[in-house]
Amino acid sequence: MKKIKLLHCSDFHFDTAFSELNKDFAEKRREDLRETFGNIINLAKKEKVEILLLSGDLFDNSRVMKTTLDYMKKKLEEIPEIKVFIAPGNHDPYNEKSFYTMINWPSNVHIFKSNMEAISIDEKELTVYGQGFSEYYERKSLLENFSEGFIVDKDRINIMVLHGDISVKGKKNEYNPITLEEIGDSSMDYIALGHRHSFSGINKEKHTYYAYCGNPEGRAFDEKGEKGVILGEISKDIIDLKFVPICKRKYEEIFMDISGVLTYEDIGEKILNYIPESERYNNIYKVILLGEVTEDFIINLEVLREKISKDFYYITLKDSTEINLDYESLCKELSIKGLYARKMIQKINEAEEKEEKQILKDALKTGIQCLSNKELIL
Repeated sequence: MKKIKLLHCSDFHFDTAFSELNKDFAEKRREDLRETFGNIINLAKKEKVEILLLSGDLFDNSRVMKTTLDYMKKKLEEIPEIKVFIAPGNHDPYNEKSFYTMINWPSNVHIFKSNMEAISIDEKELTVYGQGFSEYYERKSLLENFSEGFIVDKDRINIMVLHGDISVKGKKNEYNPITLEEIGDSSMDYIALGHRHSFSGINKEKHTYYAYCGNPEGRAFDEKGEKGVILGEISKDIIDLKFVPICKRKYEEIFMDISGVLTYEDIGEKILNYIPESERYNNIYKVILLGEVTEDFIINLEVLREKISKDFYYITLKDSTEINLDYESLCKELSIKGLYARKMIQKINEAEEKEEKQILKDALKTGIQCLSNKELIL
């Protein structure tokens, strides 16, 4: 039975701003992205992959460095034996202003444009379908009339590469709202999807398998954990695909209860004991401090960061602690502090949104410290 070995990756967003990081670390992360692309090419060579599928958003809107374009071309030239298929996405649509037009792509690379295409590779008994975004928004499904335009040869292996957002039938979105019904009716053996930045698992609709591989490097703390690619073999009705982690660094968010601590050394020790040393020097961390601290301990995050930053590749801190006070007794005080506490606790109890409650709790904490004649860090 004929098999095709493939590697599926997507959503690099080369030269993205990395706005949560400072300037120097943002540039390091942009280099991490280029390095990870090189590692993916190396993995494709090592695994003797036959086709490489890139499901859009290689570039991030209007900014990309020439060195990035040169590096991509160089790495793709290293795999002339591998067929490369690219379906531009909403961040990097294919048009006359596209970065795709600025590269003299190697002959093994095919970029899908605004019309659905079918590329036959007869020696492999394979057809690869695809279509790219031509504008930043595609409000109609690119699969909507697929069966009317193409007769799929079901004796061949049929693969599609596409950027889009799976949607409920009849529900609108601006990023190629394909539906599960359209996926199931496509007669594809596998659809390699891009757009969502998390691995979806290998899913099946009727006889068609499909998956989002996610992005190969997280870009912010809302893209936490392992990031990677999909690798494996496809034959008729048999899929052997797996997720392969490949990111250089992970974004991790840690919620740390520091109730009862008395010093910065106590907090630092808790954090260092919780996160393994091997991971601290490689990943990007946000540590959110929770729990109750004494009224006298006003946490200066810059002091804490200075004490522990040498033990991390990158760390940012957030103070979400509360003051350990008997608010019931405080509210009974005939004082400005008691009046303030009563008013704020009433507002907290009345707040409906979680975010609003947290803002009010932070205001309560700051106000009590101010009324207690403590130094404040705003």
